Amino acid sequence: MQAMQFSAGSFSEKTLQTIACAVGGGRMWSIMELEKKISIAVLNKHKSAGEKFSMLTCYDATMAAIQQAAGVEVILVGDSLAGPVLGLPDTIGVSLDISVSLTAAVRRGAPLAYLVADMPFMTYTSPAAAVANAGRYVVEARADCVKIECDRRLIETVRAMATAGIPVMPHLGLTPQRAGQVGGYKVAGKTSAGAIDIIETARMMVEAGASALLLEAVPPEPAQMVTERVDVPVIGCGAGPGCDGFVVVTHDMIGLTAGRVPKFVKKYADLHAPMQQAFEYYVADCRSGAYPAPEHGYAMSAEELAALKEWAGK
Repeated sequence: MQAMQFSAGSFSEKTLQTIACAVGGGRMWSIMELEKKISIAVLNKHKSAGEKFSMLTCYDATMAAIQQAAGVEVILVGDSLAGPVLGLPDTIGVSLDISVSLTAAVRRGAPLAYLVADMPFMTYTSPAAAVANAGRYVVEARADCVKIECDRRLIETVRAMATAGIPVMPHLGLTPQRAGQVGGYKVAGKTSAGAIDIIETARMMVEAGASALLLEAVPPEPAQMVTERVDVPVIGCGAGPGCDGFVVVTHDMIGLTAGRVPKFVKKYADLHAPMQQAFEYYVADCRSGAYPAPEHGYAMSAEELAALKEWAGK
């Protein structure tokens, strides 16, 4: 089986220059292995300096370690785990216990990344419930921040969490947990009134104590206005290039998602085919007897083997 190959045509000229600088020893932190803990202060410095940063989803320690080695600054244990991990049709079936456990696993795999945990549906229905449940992520899983899908009706919830010392990232725009309320997954802020609502809500969330914001499926113009008007990092998920950081679902960008992926996803690899091929080779070797071969086992000494055979022959 051949290793995955990338050609120069796979990347933009700007990306190629960044890779070349990193290989040559230049200061390009965004694609180098993390060497120090990423904190909200670090992300704020990147925002102030105009340095963009990356965020990816992750649900296990192995993938987390790979992402940290690749220089991913922010890792999100999203409720998007519903599909690839749990096989669920939507995100509302993710439980708090599962989410906390997987967040802890990701933390063990990537101790240096800024770790964000996505609070599941119905776990922040009141300020008191939000504080209690969010506390589990911080205490048990060592998350740096929790994310909640919300609008301005949850401002007091954000305020309560911030007052309790829990860093919180309001998720504005398209909110998948509320898809049933609005009749599907719809782009937010396409009208001037909708865009103004997002911009004003973002400001109110920051005033309530939000540590960062995430905007999903928002046109680039209002997303950039939000980014320019608040002093906390703004992460875009299909929200244009003007945000401070960007996030996509890992399974989407490496080709492991079956079916259609969102328009804003750029596919960087297609790992489904080589993984399936590896599994097929394994199945074929098992059926043919090619695996396991002698080199895959543990030999007994000649003396012990003779003793065993003598016992078996009695």
